[in-house]
Amino acid sequence: MRITVKRKAFLEEIPRVVEELVKEYGVLLKSVTIEEDEKGCYTIWATYESSTS
Repeated sequence: MRITVKRKAFLEEIPRVVEELVKEYGVLLKSVTIEEDEKGCYTIWATYESSTS
């Protein structure tokens, strides 16, 4: 089963947030999508494969 999590960050925080996601989910991480809102804040969507069915 695929699960998507959401993280909020400012531009300068994006590398750290993505690094944390990679460390947390490792090879189970399937995609990372970054969207900017009208206020200049970013939403990071990370989809990973759950190891349990």
